Order: sequence, then C-alpha cells, then structure tokens
Amino acid sequence: MRALKKTSDFIASYKLSCILFLLLMVLTYLGTMNQVQEGLYQSQQKYFESLFLVHWAFGVVPIPLPGGYLVMIVTFINLTWGAILRAWRGLSHLGILIAHIGVLVLFAGSFVTYMYSTDGHMALYEQQTSNEFESSYEWEIGVRDVVAQGAATEYVIPQDDFVKLTGAKSRIFRFSALPFDLTIHGYAPNAVLRAAAQGETAVDGRVLEVRPLDREWEQNMAGAYATLTAKQGDVKLEKVLWTGTDTPAIAAIDGKQYRLELRKRRWQLPFSIRLDKFVRKLHPGTNTPSEFTSDVTKTEEGLSQQVKITMNEPLRHRGYTFYQSSWGPPNAGPNDRLYSVFAVVKNPTDQVPLYSCIITTAGLILHFLQKLIGYLRKERAKRS
Repeated sequence: MRALKKTSDFIASYKLSCILFLLLMVLTYLGTMNQVQEGLYQSQQKYFESLFLVHWAFGVVPIPLPGGYLVMIVTFINLTWGAILRAWRGLSHLGILIAHIGVLVLFAGSFVTYMYSTDGHMALYEQQTSNEFESSYEWEIGVRDVVAQGAATEYVIPQDDFVKLTGAKSRIFRFSALPFDLTIHGYAPNAVLRAAAQGETAVDGRVLEVRPLDREWEQNMAGAYATLTAKQGDVKLEKVLWTGTDTPAIAAIDGKQYRLELRKRRWQLPFSIRLDKFVRKLHPGTNTPSEFTSDVTKTEEGLSQQVKITMNEPLRHRGYTFYQSSWGPPNAGPNDRLYSVFAVVKNPTDQVPLYSCIITTAGLILHFLQKLIGYLRKERAKRS
C-alpha cells in the first residue's frame, strides 16, 4: 500500500508536471529546428505524433526520447489525478478545480481532433463546381470499371494498407466483385517516372526512380507497381501508378477495362460548392496578396445559398469549415485565370478550445475572487 501511495502521489505531483513541461519544451525546440531539414509534416509526425523517437544529436549521437503523443497522454493523467487528489480541498479550492477541468477539456478536445478530424483542400476556378475535397498528405488507390461511369462502384485502398509496401514487399488485395486480384508492391512516397534504361526491369518501358523525400511534403509524387492477376485464366498484367500524371492506368481483363489511379485521398461532401467570383488584391508594387475573397454558391438538395468567404470569415456548414487558404497559379500575370484554394476542415470539437478558455477563465476568476474576499475579511478582522 505504501508503494501504491508513493506511485499515486508521484503521478499527481508537481515534480512530474515540471518534468513533462521540460520534455514538451525540448520536443518543441527539436521539432521546430528539424523543420529546416525535413519540413513541417515530417517533423510533426516524428516529434509530436509519436510515442517514442530517436533524435540524432549533431547527426551522430542517438538520443531516445518520448514522443509528443506519449508526453501529452501522461500530462493528461497527471492533471486529472492532481485535480482529484490536490485541487479538491473544499469550496475554498473550487476555482482551481474548475480551472483544472477547463484544461482537461482542452486536452480531451485535442485528442478527439487528432483522432477524428478530417482536413484537406479544395481548389476551384471561377464557375467550377465540386462536392469533394482532397488530402494534402495522404494517398489512396482507386479501382473502377471504365465504362460504367455513373453506376460503377469504385474500390478504394487507403494509404495505411500500402504505405509499407516498399522495395520487394507486396500485398494482395482481393475484391469479390472484380475479376482479378490486385498486388501492390514497390511503393515509393516520392519518385519520378522515366524511361527504362537497358537491363532495367520495366513496366511498359518505364520505371519508378525513387527520390529522397522533399521537405515540402506536398511536392512529393508517390508511385507504386500494380499486378493484376485474373481469377480465371492465366492473364497477368503489370501496371505502374504515379501521382505525377493526370492519366490513370488502364487494364483490360475479362472483356472489360478498369482504371487504376494513385491519387490524393478524397472525401465527398453532402453538398456542392461553386466558385462564382474570386478577387485578389496585392500590396502595391508586389505580388504579395493583401486580401483575397471568394464569392461561392452552396447547393444542397436543390437549395442554393450565396456566401462570401474571406481570409477572416470562413463558411461553416454541416460540421465542415471552409477557410480562404490561398490562390494560384503562384506566378500568375494580371490577365491569367486564377483559382481559389479553400482549406476544408471537419472537426467535431472545433469549438472546444473556446469552451475550455471560458471554463478555465471562470475558474481563475472565482479563485481570485475567493482569495480577494478572504484577504478583505482578514484585513477587516485586524482593524476590529
């Protein structure tokens, strides 16, 4: 029992809080500095979304560290147990307990956001309409019948199922409604498709040349090899998939043609967005935008609504938020056709930070008022 009490006291202790705070400072510093070499996305994955990591000091000394994900879990436990054991000591500490609850609400909301939120982007030219947006970082493989455009079922393989199939690793994907099995192998998160040199094993005369990851993750072009094996007969086709082309791979099996496409992950919206007008204002004498605004029409179940989206006024509907993110092409001239880019986020806890701040502020105000009232009572007692 004594050992259990010591363990309980340590979990709720300020000592552990200080250790966790220092670890977060170290991870924030290392992760920020690492962005120079590896970019934002890779640094975020390594330092803040991991349980454990190895940091190479000066490029030669390995230092094992807990990842930000683990540190935040332990911090949540520390704050929760600390609130239970230390904060609740009667009504005089009610404000501190409420402030603790506000912080815990923020932690819980952040966890839900990390696990269940969806974010991506949608790029539209004027008068273009879309009801889907795509990820900035994740890939997927889509397989569907070419001919049956409207009613065809598309089979989608998410990135998590093929991201580790690098080199000689492979995996067979079977779909009951398709006349073939699909084997994915040779996946590369960044590659270029080039003509095969003499002696190289090629697919349709081309090979994927693996390249180092770009520090700007959005610039990476993933690639993979696909083998289609007919379930009946001995037909076997080899195809190469690459995100750097707009032309999907086409394979003919059992009298039908099928399209295979490696692309950014996509999500369907329950409504559509049409860009009616895009306005870009630049700082005088520069190509730096001072303001850009999109007039859009949102259509759902036959009903349309016109909305203006600016840099500080997003569109919120059905749990989705559309932010005015950027525009393109980057080097567009005065008369070039422009497109507007919206950052699209579906976050079930997007208002939790506001609620957390309100709860925490209310707790701190209550605590200060309690201390002020206690001080005034003591001063009044001294005078009397």
